[in-house]
Amino acid sequence: MQQMVRVAALTGYVALLAEYKVDARQLLADLSLPPDYLDRPDRLIPVLTKIDLLELAARATGCRHFGLLLGRHQNISTLGLVGLLIQQCETMREALTTIAEQIGRHVQGLEVRLTETEGQASYHFTYQVAGQTQPSRQHNDHTLMVAYNIISFLYGESIKLRAVYLVGDDPIDVEPYTRLLQAPLCFNSKDSALVFDRRCLEQPIAGGSPMLRRLINSLMRHHQWNDIEDKVEWIITNLLPLDQVKLDDVAGALAVSARTLQVRLAQRGLSFQQLLDRARMKAAQTYLLDTDLRLSEIAELLGYSQLSALTRSFKRVTGESPTQWRRKHKAEIQGFA
Repeated sequence: MQQMVRVAALTGYVALLAEYKVDARQLLADLSLPPDYLDRPDRLIPVLTKIDLLELAARATGCRHFGLLLGRHQNISTLGLVGLLIQQCETMREALTTIAEQIGRHVQGLEVRLTETEGQASYHFTYQVAGQTQPSRQHNDHTLMVAYNIISFLYGESIKLRAVYLVGDDPIDVEPYTRLLQAPLCFNSKDSALVFDRRCLEQPIAGGSPMLRRLINSLMRHHQWNDIEDKVEWIITNLLPLDQVKLDDVAGALAVSARTLQVRLAQRGLSFQQLLDRARMKAAQTYLLDTDLRLSEIAELLGYSQLSALTRSFKRVTGESPTQWRRKHKAEIQGFA
């Protein structure tokens, strides 16, 4: 099962690379990804791909703290609907507790917990990534920096940290970490953590509305399965260029079992195969119309084992072969030009 994350988690990636005179398209090509791969913030990509892109960027730029810098450019908007929800909390404690409760449903593999002692509070982050052989410094640094920005946003100003715990060995140059976090650093930690004065948890959230919070909570619960057809098709479309799309992968992206997903679809008179076929046909038409890719390349992108399989499926749906459909519709477009 592949763990997925929204492209929004890499907001600012292309621009930061450009500051170092590095072309993001080359790094994408190194991973056999299309140049527009990061153009849609709501696109789902594998967490491992995000990690690979961060590590590639650190090497290409020579910036060993690239993940930290990228995290500095991101804020509460990366949390999507959860970000809107926590802004309606009354206090910092309620907001941080809500993140800990909700984040696992939206960022797969990420566990967050808030602990309190007599005088201090600690916010811990543990990212368990299936298939990862060893922790990624860039990925962990990035997660920690985004968390720091979110906490500071909720607090209303840069929160003063008592200590920062980071995963991984001491870096060659600690100056960027000290400068950006303004706190004592503790490396080789089993998880990332931000430590601050416990009294900060009592800080009111400016503009928080309990009524709006209840409404958003209700919408989130209602929305979870309200548009399952669109969600599944959207996930399939995002997974198509990466690998053979399997039921387990899509169910994992929705944080449910394959059986539960099948039942939910059946209740709407649908099957996973129907949605897979539909997504493939829509993607095929996009590739045929908007690119000059060979039919064999399109078949491979869509997970067909042979070109003949694509041709049969396409003709069954449209009544035309892919070649006939491409020629006809491109001629129509040229006629309007």
